[in-house]
Amino acid sequence: MRSETDWKMRILTIMVAAVLAGIHVASADYTPGRSFDYFNKTTYKDRDWNVMFYENCDLPEYTSTEWVREEGERFLRFTLKDGQVGGCGSDNRVRHRAPYWERVEVKQTTTLKKDHDYSLTYRVRFLKGFDHDREDFLQVHQSVSGCRVGPLVMLKFSNGYLLGATTPLLVEDILGKWVNVRFDFNPARSYDLYVDGKKIVHNKIIRRKNPCGEPHLKIGIYRPGDSAATGDRLSVMDVDKLRLVDSK
Repeated sequence: MRSETDWKMRILTIMVAAVLAGIHVASADYTPGRSFDYFNKTTYKDRDWNVMFYENCDLPEYTSTEWVREEGERFLRFTLKDGQVGGCGSDNRVRHRAPYWERVEVKQTTTLKKDHDYSLTYRVRFLKGFDHDREDFLQVHQSVSGCRVGPLVMLKFSNGYLLGATTPLLVEDILGKWVNVRFDFNPARSYDLYVDGKKIVHNKIIRRKNPCGEPHLKIGIYRPGDSAATGDRLSVMDVDKLRLVDSK
């Protein structure tokens, strides 16, 4: 007869195999590049996400990101307050017309292929804010160790208007509502952006490619600080159902 230890080991083996199978299925939806070193970092992934993110820079406070449940759905909430300088090395420096940079943002755990077509779909709800200067909510970045370069794509509202939109979009028109986003992109070429099925950005050319860069996604809130600002400058964003696939 099998001992109790044998049965426990068998159950543990089955559980590990199931987890690894789940990871394999998720990653098979899209073509990744290499994995970042996110050991001992906080990671973010839900049952209805097929892409994982992690805290590559310290967050302003532990409540800057939190999992929220509402009507049976679990989603991730980002909260950024006035004066909350980000934890990345460049955030506390004067640059790009700002005395410092405020950030609550997470980074994809793997890179993406440079000349490959992808489609990212997810639900987003802008609860508060995004009516200040250059508030970013999604990036395709390319900076990696040994190659510190700028992002390929930055999707942002500035003073309430989506920058780069070929069809105007105001944050006040969708504030407090869940909307469906589809972001079709090739890191070496261009991108399109759809909101609730309507094309908002059409064939925007990506121009800041660097040979040493490695594309990857970053999601959250990132904006210039304003030491002279008045008011609460509070921005809150919810995201759910993130799914990245190879575009057909």
